[in-house]
Amino acid sequence: MLKYTLRRLLYMVVTLWIIVTVTFFLMKLLPGDPFGEAVLKLPPESLAIIKAQYGLDKPVWQQYLTYLGHVVQGDLGVSYSFPTRSVVSVIKDAFPASFELGLISLIFAIIVGLFLGIIAALRHNKAGDYTASIIALIGISIPSFVIGPLLSYFIGVKLRWLPPGLWLGPEHRVLPALALSLGTIAILARMMRASMLEVMGLDFIKTAKSKGLSRSTIVGKHMIRNAILPVVTILGPIAVNVLTGTLVVEKIFSVPGLGSQFVSSIYSNDYTMITGLTLFYAAVLIIVMFLTDIVYGFVDPRIRLGKGK
Repeated sequence: MLKYTLRRLLYMVVTLWIIVTVTFFLMKLLPGDPFGEAVLKLPPESLAIIKAQYGLDKPVWQQYLTYLGHVVQGDLGVSYSFPTRSVVSVIKDAFPASFELGLISLIFAIIVGLFLGIIAALRHNKAGDYTASIIALIGISIPSFVIGPLLSYFIGVKLRWLPPGLWLGPEHRVLPALALSLGTIAILARMMRASMLEVMGLDFIKTAKSKGLSRSTIVGKHMIRNAILPVVTILGPIAVNVLTGTLVVEKIFSVPGLGSQFVSSIYSNDYTMITGLTLFYAAVLIIVMFLTDIVYGFVDPRIRLGKGK
């Protein structure tokens, strides 16, 4: 187990280094200038001073080595668009909102998605199956940039049951979390249904029935435990996508999260912000995938994480 953990940690470091390297050099290929048109109108001497302040007067390979050294020390640089703010401070300010919204929607999606998938499988070709399938189809077919405005308008503006936007009290979390979770609910429900139907036809389920085990025991200890393995596998990427924030939902409901910061930095060619947020997203993804592998091992005792297996 220790060797497996150390090996995975090494893979994580190498992966992050590759991501930083690729992102850094891709930033240099973007058209435009990170300082904007106003700064470009300055005299050449003033512009040279500004570039020297940010180290842009040096060759690209020197800029890369300097940036890599800062990243190792936990310094992601200073935003070009907001010179008084570091990338780390922007992440600290914006990530809590994205994380809170994502966590609420993820918990809701897991509970509802797994429940719908189980009901659909146990009520195969019956009303429960059709109902769950319709909900899943709606979640997959209608994107969040359509669901979000509809929820905000009808529930928030017309019916006035919940606030249509902003990020103030607990009631402001409901609509954006619901809009963000529908797609995840659909994915989990469809996968859980398919996995449950596959497990229900296996020999060990027939053996459990022949032994006279109760239906709740067969469903809980045999069907769900084995059917949930594929779901656990995809939870890692889904969790990262939800927890780190979704631009469309954050924009619709005025959530001060990371999504809007990321896109704004692309529009303004804010090199340090783009690279820093990309590295942050990658780090969260890698960590969650690592934890998913550990959880997968606990869910399925047949999987051995140690001894190079």
